[in-house]
Amino acid sequence: RDRSVSRGLGDVYKRQLRNYKKDVVVDNRRERVVLLIGQVAPDKFAIGYDIFFADGRRAGRLPSLEFGYFVREREAKLYFLGYIKQNRSRFLPSTIEAVDDLIRTIIQPGLF
Repeated sequence: RDRSVSRGLGDVYKRQLRNYKKDVVVDNRRERVVLLIGQVAPDKFAIGYDIFFADGRRAGRLPSLEFGYFVREREAKLYFLGYIKQNRSRFLPSTIEAVDDLIRTIIQPGLF
């Protein structure tokens, strides 16, 4: 008989999200934005971030289901880029321009 402690689904998610990949979204001389994408299950991706602001502040969060989960990495990335644009006042104009360019490169191939 198995006497091991049963783990809830939340514990499984917490354990698996320690493995993630870093996707540098913007890296200019003054500001750096990195998207962290963790795969929870075959069709479930969670996001986190690591941001170095121009004024010296830093914000970071490991991938978690706080933002929900995404079926594809592309969706996760577009969501994150939209999140940056919604908070544009916190970023340099050059960072927002780079985000706009990245959104266009992600979306355009699907149009043709």
